[in-house]
Amino acid sequence: NYAGDSDGDSFTMATNITLAYTPTLGKNHDLITFARFDSNDSRRTGQGMFATNTASSFLADPSIDGRTNQTGSAYSSFSQSRSVGLLVSAQYKFMDRYIVNGGVRGDGNSKFGPNNRYGLFPSASVLWRISGEPFMKNTTKYIDNLALRASYGVVGNAPRNDYSYFNTYQNYGFSYLGSSGVYPSNIELSDLRWEKVTQSNVGLTVVLLKNSLNMDIDVYRKRTTDLFYNGIAIPTYNGYSGVDMNVGTMDNQGWEFSLFYTPVKSKKLRIDVNFNISHNENMIREISPLVPRENNARITTNNAFKVYLQENNPFGSFYGFKFKGVYVDKNSTIALDENGNQIVGPNGQQIFMRFAYPSIDYVFQPGDAMYEDINHDGNIDYKDIVYLGNGNPNLTGGFGTAITFNGNLRLGANFTYRTGYQIINGTKINTTSMYGFNNQSTAVLRRWRAEGDITDIPRATYATGYNFLGSDRYVEDGSYLRLRSITLKYDFSKNLLRRIGVRGLSANIMMENILTFTKYTGQDPEVPVKLSTFSTVVDNSTTPPIKTITLGLTANF
Repeated sequence: NYAGDSDGDSFTMATNITLAYTPTLGKNHDLITFARFDSNDSRRTGQGMFATNTASSFLADPSIDGRTNQTGSAYSSFSQSRSVGLLVSAQYKFMDRYIVNGGVRGDGNSKFGPNNRYGLFPSASVLWRISGEPFMKNTTKYIDNLALRASYGVVGNAPRNDYSYFNTYQNYGFSYLGSSGVYPSNIELSDLRWEKVTQSNVGLTVVLLKNSLNMDIDVYRKRTTDLFYNGIAIPTYNGYSGVDMNVGTMDNQGWEFSLFYTPVKSKKLRIDVNFNISHNENMIREISPLVPRENNARITTNNAFKVYLQENNPFGSFYGFKFKGVYVDKNSTIALDENGNQIVGPNGQQIFMRFAYPSIDYVFQPGDAMYEDINHDGNIDYKDIVYLGNGNPNLTGGFGTAITFNGNLRLGANFTYRTGYQIINGTKINTTSMYGFNNQSTAVLRRWRAEGDITDIPRATYATGYNFLGSDRYVEDGSYLRLRSITLKYDFSKNLLRRIGVRGLSANIMMENILTFTKYTGQDPEVPVKLSTFSTVVDNSTTPPIKTITLGLTANF
């Protein structure tokens, strides 16, 4: 039996002081100055104890007597962090046509060592309202607003752990001669620096036709320097398993476009449509040699994909073998060189396709999965690994419409979409491998059974073979279009409201996630991405967005 009790408390004191000053400069000039001071003090405490071998499972208090032995433990913890920041900014506007903003923010955080505790982060932006210029006066009938804008700014991120620049200690989990010792639990990180994100943006705003057409276009570039990496593995002879570091530089750049249009606007009918689309490119520009460049997946084992971190390659790419089908018979397993000629041994004997020679040296048999021999050496190994895909979508966005009849009947629909990214269908791997005791899909009914069978499903084996190595056999296009929601709402007339004595009455029906258009064969293409260094988009049939139909009646009295 086990008994335990624990308690934790957190205390945060936040201070915010804001000062704004707006001087009077004249008819066409406006100036706003702004200063803000922030401070934050967070403290966290925790304590607890547990014991084993209590007399009964109902005895939940670990301090109660009656245990057959004194096996137990007590612990406590305390942490504190402080931050302080000062922002000074100003905005100058001339004739409502030219707007300039500038500011600088200074931050200090106790999570850094004394040498890097404070950071300075500037920002600036300009806006030119072109539609306000005299040469645009003849276009006011059609153009309501035309503005060009640009911005630049830097923000800083602090590490997640407290006391990183101190040598901290912890108790051992065991005792010697009735006493427990302590050991250093982290490396002193006095040189850890702020992670800085520098972003520049250029945009255009267009408003036309008496505010019935609104468009925004933005092009951006974001560079992250001194990128944080938590827990880089280091040799254990140092006495530690990992260390936090600033490790490199990463770029994100792309564009965004949004549109809102009202093509019909009358007393009886109003139609609104909206559309947005965005594109982002991610690229690793620089990375420390101490950072592991690949995940620990062994490509010589089934159901394993390689993930590499490489300069000038996108984050989230994964690699594996190229699947070519199934070996039909014994002759199809003969190894061929790049010219299509048989590869022969030193004594003239036939060479059959092998896997991972000489470490594993598995000889492929009829009915086994066939992988492309990239270098034509008769051996499927690391040299045959190729790029298979990336989990970052090329395009994301949505669109929708809202139609209103007579002011009291409204129909709305919203769609979302994502294109140009790949998913590893983990469910397909598990349900077609025929390797263990997992339930299998009906696809295995067309598996290879005898020489001459032509199929895409290898033979059935148990705990042997390499028929489901990480390959493009399980990689699919995850593009989709989803009807995210559709709503129908009716507001009852005022005459009816007066008769029944209520101020408002409406009925509605809303349906969510009821339709998805995709070529993806898995359960759901909207696969969540795990936030880790070597994350890949793997679908293991987690719960998809729930399809719901909701009926509602709202009354106001």
